[in-house]
Amino acid sequence: MRLKQALLAFSVVAAFAAATAFAQPVRVQAHAGARYVSGGVGQEERAALEAMRGEFNLRVTFAAQRSGGYLAGVGVGVEDSKGREVFRTVAQGPWLYARLAPGRYRLTASYSGRRQTRQVAVPGKGHVSLDLYWQDPSSLEEKNIAPRRPGGPK
Repeated sequence: MRLKQALLAFSVVAAFAAATAFAQPVRVQAHAGARYVSGGVGQEERAALEAMRGEFNLRVTFAAQRSGGYLAGVGVGVEDSKGREVFRTVAQGPWLYARLAPGRYRLTASYSGRRQTRQVAVPGKGHVSLDLYWQDPSSLEEKNIAPRRPGGPK
């Protein structure tokens, strides 16, 4: 009986260690004075992003129009009011948070070959939120217009 309990305890610890080893922590990136992070796939990532969201003054969510399902793999570029690139990334999940200097920016987001551009005024205090929607990926597949995956063919 003790052997069974010891083996059970060992397997629980081993499973936890394996899950921890494979978990991808969200990583804040920095470029040209801006800090940004993306993710939100899975409960641990969502919890990590929720815990740090107060640090960021631009919050963007990517979703499908009809279903509201979250999207990942959205290409995002942010330029300042003079057209200089602040950062460019591929969102690793449905949420992108950025810390930018107060001012006006142009955010361009692309998913499945469709681009959206928004002018954004980032405040000195508080934050601004954007929700960007694209045609539902399942309806694109029905029309043989498959969404591009990160790292996939262009």
